[in-house]
Amino acid sequence: MKFAYVNPTIVAVDDIPEETFNSLQLVVDQAHNHPEFNDEGDPGISIRGGQQIQLLPSQFDLNIDILKNYVEQQCQEYLDKIMTVTGRTELVPVKPVLVSAWTIKQSSGDYQVLHSHDAHISGNIYLDVPEETENSKNLDGCLEFRFPVIKNPSKFILTDSWTVTPQKGKMVLFPSYLPHTVYPWKGNGHRIILAWDVKLVDK
Repeated sequence: MKFAYVNPTIVAVDDIPEETFNSLQLVVDQAHNHPEFNDEGDPGISIRGGQQIQLLPSQFDLNIDILKNYVEQQCQEYLDKIMTVTGRTELVPVKPVLVSAWTIKQSSGDYQVLHSHDAHISGNIYLDVPEETENSKNLDGCLEFRFPVIKNPSKFILTDSWTVTPQKGKMVLFPSYLPHTVYPWKGNGHRIILAWDVKLVDK
C-alpha cells in the first residue's frame, strides 16, 4: 500500500546533543539573571505566570550564536526531510533564518494560553522539566497542538489535537500557524524552555 501526503501538518521531535544542550543552558542561565527584562506582564504574550526574557532581539548583550546556528541547522534538516518524504520541491529555493527567540521559566500553577506565532517554523527546546505530584493528571504540564479541523470519525477525520509531554533535552519543531497551549501543573522545580521563531527567506 502506498500513501500520498496531502497538505500535511508535520511536527518533529528530536534529541539535543549534550554539548549543544550545555551551551544553550549557559545562555538561558545568563538570561534569567536579568529579571529586570521580564516580559511576563505584557498582555500580548501567552505566558501566565513566570518569567519570559527576550533573547532575539535582546535588550542586553548576550551571545546567542550557538542557538542561531543550531536552530537554523535543525530547521533545514526538517525542510529536507519534508521534501524527501513528500517529493515536493517548493522548499528548495528557501532557507531558514532565526528571527526571534526567548526563554520562559515557570513554576507550579503557571501555564500558557492558546496562541500561534507570526513566522513559518517555531519550536521549543526543553532545558528543565518539573517533578510533578503523584496526583497529577495526564495533561498537566503538557504542550497541546490544536489542528484546524474538528474530529469527525464518520468523515475519516480522526484527530483535532496532539499532545507532547515535555522531556528535558528534547526539541519540538512545528508550523508557526499551529495553535498551541501549555497546561498548568502541580509539583516542584521549574519548566524552563527556549522558544524560537524562524522565517523562510530566499537563498
